[in-house]
Amino acid sequence: MQHGSTDLGALLKSLREKRDVSQSKLAERAGFDHSYISRLEGGRRMPTREAVHRLGEAMDLLQPQLDSLLAAAGYLPRDVSSLLSSEPAIGEILDLLQDKTVPMEFRDNLRQILRLLADQGRFAIRESSTQDSGTHQA
Repeated sequence: MQHGSTDLGALLKSLREKRDVSQSKLAERAGFDHSYISRLEGGRRMPTREAVHRLGEAMDLLQPQLDSLLAAAGYLPRDVSSLLSSEPAIGEILDLLQDKTVPMEFRDNLRQILRLLADQGRFAIRESSTQDSGTHQA
């Protein structure tokens, strides 16, 4: 079972229960068999993007909730920035990268800086795990 499928299952169940809708009722509204909802919530199935949209419509989800459900299912949401509310600086950077009024040279430089930061982060993680391995062996 994948980690993402359990995240999806927990989120789907939470959204469904907040709306006081049974698995059977949700399945009926979305056009699925009730066992499909049970398997999704149990982390034994992953839905298609279309299935996530049908579930969202069946529960009358707002766009941020649908985006969260899409992300939990492994799909890119319509509004990625809605998932970054706890990281406003990243949202601002995404806005700059997508803003066609920002000169392309600046956006290219920003992408290059982000790649360097990501490389440094991966290096720090490798170094940390190497040091942890050495500590455990001593």
